[in-house]
Amino acid sequence: MAQTFRASVLTGINLSQVDGDDLLGFHQPGFNGGLRVVALLSDKWRVGPEILYSQQGARRNKNSLNVSDFYAFRLQTVELPLMVYYKDWRLTAEGGLSYQRLIDYRISDFRRDDITGNFPLRDDLLAIKVGVTLYLTPRVGFNFRWSKHLTDLQVADEPRLRGRTISLRAVYTLGSGEELPAPPAVSE
Repeated sequence: MAQTFRASVLTGINLSQVDGDDLLGFHQPGFNGGLRVVALLSDKWRVGPEILYSQQGARRNKNSLNVSDFYAFRLQTVELPLMVYYKDWRLTAEGGLSYQRLIDYRISDFRRDDITGNFPLRDDLLAIKVGVTLYLTPRVGFNFRWSKHLTDLQVADEPRLRGRTISLRAVYTLGSGEELPAPPAVSE
């Protein structure tokens, strides 16, 4: 009987940035990991949810010359992406939307004082996600994903703050793994 569903474990890092805080660059690393379940719709198409713990934010680079009032944003979220996948050869392209629930955050100013209480953030966020996975073996792959918030982080109108994240993750597929093309035949 053919498998209808496939589950994977994801673990890796986020490099993130918050647009609107005047801190430039992806200098805030954080953990990204969780589980994925996909329904196989055909040989190439699949769809499914993920549940992820994700650390995001922004941080001043020690060599920064910018004039931001902030030193760092540190966000901790639980994410529920719903993704569509297209698999061809060893590559799987992905795209979808993600609901993010903010479970904790900390904001510090340029003096590194905690100013979290002065900047209430939204508990519920939406983000768009696109990415690609390269499968090295039937069970092990490497995933690159880009995401951007569609909703503002801050409750107030100004400044407008929206996060962007680059995720680099290992993917371990349970069961028999992904079907991969056979290696090329060697002629003698």
